[in-house]
Amino acid sequence: MENKTEINEADDSSSMESVLVDNDYDGTVEELTNNIARKLLNDSPLPASCCIFRVPLQIRQKKIQAYKPDIVSIGPFHRGRHSNQFRLMENVKRWYSHCLLSHANITLATLIKGVVDLDKRTRDCYAEPSDHLNKNDFVEMMVLDGCFLIELFRRGPSVDHQDQNDPVYNMSGMRLYLYHDLLLLENQLPWFVLERLYNLTAVKNTTCKENAPSLTHLVLNFFRHSVGDNGILNTSVNPPPTILHILDLIRSVIVDQFEERNEGKEMQRVPNVTTLSEAGIEFEKSSPVGVLNIKFDKGVFTMPPLVIDERTGPLFRNLIAFEQCYRRCEHLITCYAVLMDNLINSSKDIELLCEKEILENWLSPEDAAQFFNELYNETTVIGSYYGGLCEKVNQHYHTDWNKWMEKLRREHFDSPWAIISLVAAFILLVLTVLQTVYTIHQYYYPPK
Repeated sequence: MENKTEINEADDSSSMESVLVDNDYDGTVEELTNNIARKLLNDSPLPASCCIFRVPLQIRQKKIQAYKPDIVSIGPFHRGRHSNQFRLMENVKRWYSHCLLSHANITLATLIKGVVDLDKRTRDCYAEPSDHLNKNDFVEMMVLDGCFLIELFRRGPSVDHQDQNDPVYNMSGMRLYLYHDLLLLENQLPWFVLERLYNLTAVKNTTCKENAPSLTHLVLNFFRHSVGDNGILNTSVNPPPTILHILDLIRSVIVDQFEERNEGKEMQRVPNVTTLSEAGIEFEKSSPVGVLNIKFDKGVFTMPPLVIDERTGPLFRNLIAFEQCYRRCEHLITCYAVLMDNLINSSKDIELLCEKEILENWLSPEDAAQFFNELYNETTVIGSYYGGLCEKVNQHYHTDWNKWMEKLRREHFDSPWAIISLVAAFILLVLTVLQTVYTIHQYYYPPK
């Protein structure tokens, strides 16, 4: 009887422990369910409306300074950070906004009413939430940043619109920093915000009965000399119907001039400029319109000129970063970077292209070569817009006859004296043959 009692007590204890374990398990499941459910997202963290991005870390770490603003913050990504660094330009923003309102003869309240409805649409353009800015702060940012940009472009290079107290034009190098900062992917304001503000503040020229110049014209005119005077930015190109922001406008103008945009065969690796030159391939400068318009025909590379200086790197890097982030961008600039990396391996390649006036290099040859070698690192290339060109180059390069002819030219026709010596040797050979023939003829057919 005692044994049976002990067994029953053990069974009851085991049942109690099982109930406790089950209850604890159910509690954990319920708690986790509630916690995870609160963290689930109803919407995509990167919707299709995003067009202004943080540069991915893998790309950024190769050249950090190429993606960071120096003196001015536009948009929410860098707002409030490094306040001392941006203090002067924050004050310029307030002054420029006052000047724009006075010029347009419009009240600040009217301007705010005109853009306040763009708050949600503008936030959706950024790939990171702007939760650190409430609606008032965000609209204030839109107004001050937008008015600053419009007034900056309105003044532009025209002396008539400049002020002797303007630090942008009075301080040496200020515009160079602005050219850099305003073309950064992380430092953009949606184009529709700029367009709305411009339409509200644009003043018609009643004397000539003409409308004010378009916003695209003002922007392109401002940046016309920011990338070197080499035709890379043709201001006569018709702007695209849809513009996302200033960087997108600059890219659209550059790629719009690309004549062979159809995606062709798979892109092959080609030898560098020095190797191709030694194989008889010529390099010639083409029209300075459309930097992407590189062509190859009958052993001749034709390439538009390109200026390489401290502005070129950040511009191309941010264009490539934009192509990598925005889903609707064809990788045209990226493909150009791949081709140039193939052609340029060392300072010798840079020097040869400079001799042909294809490159105008303001850096050291070594730095210029490194610029091209690192331009598209850590990126993915979709499309092969130079595939057909690369195939033609390799076919010509691997033809032995072309190499033999170039070797003959280099060894025997590389100087006037070599040519004279070869001609003299040829004449001597001909005379020797004629003399031999004459001697043989005399032997078999002696004169009577």
